[in-house]
Amino acid sequence: MAKPKNSSPEENAETSSFEDSFRRLNEMAEQLEAGGLTLAEATSRFEEGMKLVQTCNELLNNAELKITQLKESYGSVDAQAGLNGLDDDPDEGFGE
Repeated sequence: MAKPKNSSPEENAETSSFEDSFRRLNEMAEQLEAGGLTLAEATSRFEEGMKLVQTCNELLNNAELKITQLKESYGSVDAQAGLNGLDDDPDEGFGE
């Protein structure tokens, strides 16, 4: 069954991907820029937009942290492999 379109911004923020949240944020920015909204509608869109900005920032921070952890993890594996490789043949790769 399809997800209802009138779910709350909090529910959307918790279950949306970065791409979905960013797309929705762009849509709301376009609506605000176009005008024609009542003050209540504009305020509601702005509030939802700020929540989406927070969600996008959290998702980006989590992705950055994961990438950093992976780089550190694989970096230490590469460093260990490099050190172990030096023990095997110290003249290898020096063109002697």
